[in-house]
Amino acid sequence: MLPMGTIVTVCMFAGLIMAADLPVLRNLPRGVARVIAVIVLMAGLWNSLWYGLQHLSEFWGFAALISGVLMCITALYILTDNGLTSLLQKFKPIILIILACYAVMYAITIIRL
Repeated sequence: MLPMGTIVTVCMFAGLIMAADLPVLRNLPRGVARVIAVIVLMAGLWNSLWYGLQHLSEFWGFAALISGVLMCITALYILTDNGLTSLLQKFKPIILIILACYAVMYAITIIRL
């Protein structure tokens, strides 16, 4: 069985790839994108609401809370075409960069274990 940190990290990278609007992925069926978005959303909710809130006083608990919220926003970018508020659309590059930093931090930590 895979550790939850590995699953969350893979979900972060999957969400980043899907939300980046790469030309290669534009021909991907919408259903596949929605399934990935729902998985990213569920992992983000688990990361923030379950692990993050239970371990808020620890470094990884705070990291889980923030990265989980970012994953939920990223899932919304994938699920909706342009239905988000202009503020969220405006900050999309920043949100994706911060999520990428968390994903790399998680991946490096897992590799070092």
